[in-house]
Amino acid sequence: MRRGRHPHLEVDAPKAPPTEEEIAAIEGAVGEKLPSELVDFLAVANGGKLDYIFELPTESGPFLLCFYSLYSTRHPYPGRSPGGLILHELEVERRLKDLRPGLLPIAADGGTSVLYVDLAPGRYGRIVAYVEGLPDWDGTPEGCFVDLAPSLDEYLSALYLNTVEESKRGG
Repeated sequence: MRRGRHPHLEVDAPKAPPTEEEIAAIEGAVGEKLPSELVDFLAVANGGKLDYIFELPTESGPFLLCFYSLYSTRHPYPGRSPGGLILHELEVERRLKDLRPGLLPIAADGGTSVLYVDLAPGRYGRIVAYVEGLPDWDGTPEGCFVDLAPSLDEYLSALYLNTVEESKRGG
């Protein structure tokens, strides 16, 4: 994706851009029109990998988040699990996390932390994450929702390349 508004980002293995029908199906499921910056992002990054870090400021210093698995609008091939499909992930998140209306999952960390675009009135376009806590491993409390950025563009602008070779941790 080294083009457009975020030339510092490179998306690995993106699928084809979403069709109008796929966008309409997502908008129907969430009951809101998708922000144009999300539609533009999906056009170049749909279902790809984005191995970049976002620093969440905390009282004890930055907490590194890496939502590298971007969800897709593309239905998988017959016989494949629908995991990673935006509409499937929305349904799962609503069921498992009692997701409030307006949150649309767009990426994951490979675990249970998830990145969302908030489409609720008064919060439209904000970027929110559910960050799973690992109290026994790194002392973080139970999982919670946190605001990351006022817009997708601001979130993407804040990302920097993940150079950590160990297994990914946190968002």
